[in-house]
Amino acid sequence: MRKLLLQALVGFFFGVALRSFFDFDIEFLVLALFVAGFLGFIFWVRKESELILVQIAFFLAAFALGGLRYEIQDSREYVKAMEKNLGENVEVLGVLTEDPQKLEKFTRAILKTEEGVKILLSLPHYPEIKYGDKLKISGKLAEPQNFSDFDWKNYLAKDNIYFEMFLPEVSSREEGGFWLKKFLFSTKHSFIENLSKVLPEPHSSFLAGLTIGERSSLPEELEENFRNLGVVHIIALSGYNISIISDNSLKLINYIPVAKIIRTGIATLLVVLFALLTGASATVVRAAIMGVLILWARETGKVYQALSALIFAAFLMTLFNPKILRFDASFQLSFLATAGLIFLAPRLETYFSRVPNVFKLRENLIATISAQIFVLPLLIYLGGTFSWKTLPANILMLSTIPYTMFLGFLSGLAGFISYYLSWIFAWPAYWLLAYELWIVKIFSGL
Repeated sequence: MRKLLLQALVGFFFGVALRSFFDFDIEFLVLALFVAGFLGFIFWVRKESELILVQIAFFLAAFALGGLRYEIQDSREYVKAMEKNLGENVEVLGVLTEDPQKLEKFTRAILKTEEGVKILLSLPHYPEIKYGDKLKISGKLAEPQNFSDFDWKNYLAKDNIYFEMFLPEVSSREEGGFWLKKFLFSTKHSFIENLSKVLPEPHSSFLAGLTIGERSSLPEELEENFRNLGVVHIIALSGYNISIISDNSLKLINYIPVAKIIRTGIATLLVVLFALLTGASATVVRAAIMGVLILWARETGKVYQALSALIFAAFLMTLFNPKILRFDASFQLSFLATAGLIFLAPRLETYFSRVPNVFKLRENLIATISAQIFVLPLLIYLGGTFSWKTLPANILMLSTIPYTMFLGFLSGLAGFISYYLSWIFAWPAYWLLAYELWIVKIFSGL
């Protein structure tokens, strides 16, 4: 049964992937479903039939459902009316569905109209806007354009964003939104402000990226250095960061005198809330799903099978939004890096047995090599280059990241109580951050 389920998942992924490159007729997918049903019927009638019929039936049915799921996601009937206004000044009313991203020159936000159409807005920093605001705006409606070698248009389309407005006029604004998301986003902003009070730049922005994935205020040059060095995953809330958070959450909750299953439930809730707080990107959601599976595997005493968890997490995310399979590079890189840790890391341990594991040196070396080998083909495809500096930079930085994150969380949380208490934790965090930024500076200059 497990083998059939795996084949069905592969069929689903194959259907989604193929449909993302080719435009099938709906009749073709219906035909595939009909053939799958026919093969299943033959197997049911003739019990002595080979199991291969069921396997083919499962694969075809899942393939067709994957294609249909993409077809539904790619349906743009509801935006056709808005497409007639491209290039013209329009007035629209809508709600900000996500936490606005404050960039260096402007604030970026997503407005969802009453008809369900999403528009990417570029607004001035002031007056400030926030999640849940109901805005009436007027401006020139445009279609997103690709820049450099990045497919910006399809990247936005994966989230059903087909329009944008640059510096529209806001004629009215009313507050609104779901109270829980408003509370989480407000807490995130206060946390970042607490860090900025006790740490200088760029240390404060770097720590905000490490702890909650907020890197919008990080200087562009520094972020580009992180990207070129291959260490941008550190400030992108990858599975590595989420695993640190889930493990430490469970350790802290273990001191609460309640049943183990309740402690695991609390830890699960914390991981979910943290994913929502950070914006629930594809990478964070995948890592959060895997983190939750790890927690409950420990609770039930069952052997945690990382590959099954990875495939299940990818299936849930693809089911929710099938376009990430082709158009979300962060999801692709994160999936490949995790697969590298699962398949290759255990096999490399023998070859690095003589490397000392002081400050987890051997562990970080194996993890970095495993992940980089698996993501290398995609990195070259996306950017055309690969830096030899990735390996030493990762090894020298990863050993200190867990301590930096721990002190960063303590400093940001302590800021809700007292500035001076926050400063006590920020002082050692500053020196760790200085060391990590120094590594980035040294290797970027080579």
